Amino acid sequence: MSNEENFENLTFVQRLKAAVHHTTLKICKEDCEEKDVKLNRMVVAAISETTWKKCEHFATDLELFAKHAKRSTINADDVKMLVRKSPKLLEYITGIQEEMSASKAETKKKTKKTKGKETASTSNAPALVDIDENSMT
Repeated sequence: MSNEENFENLTFVQRLKAAVHHTTLKICKEDCEEKDVKLNRMVVAAISETTWKKCEHFATDLELFAKHAKRSTINADDVKMLVRKSPKLLEYITGIQEEMSASKAETKKKTKKTKGKETASTSNAPALVDIDENSMT
């Protein structure tokens, strides 16, 4: 990797970390206002850093699960394996997966119906074949 690529990667990681910290701070402020509690900025920073580290571990585990299954793409089963020890989160992820599958199946049905109509309307037309005379020799 060149120095420019290293710099771009570092900048990207720093921006992601800043976004995690900002989001953590926002959530902490909301919860503190709700519960009428104060949090030290160092505590928020520690929560933010812990969240970042946990996300890094999640990413590594997901990559390993896919690699173990001899795939280069992470899928829903990998995510479900990752959250298997958290029943409520597993239930939530499973629900999302089922919704997506149902939506995909519905889209397929609509596409098949549309294709079926096109095929039916064009099936009476004579087939046109373009033959290149030069390719026949």
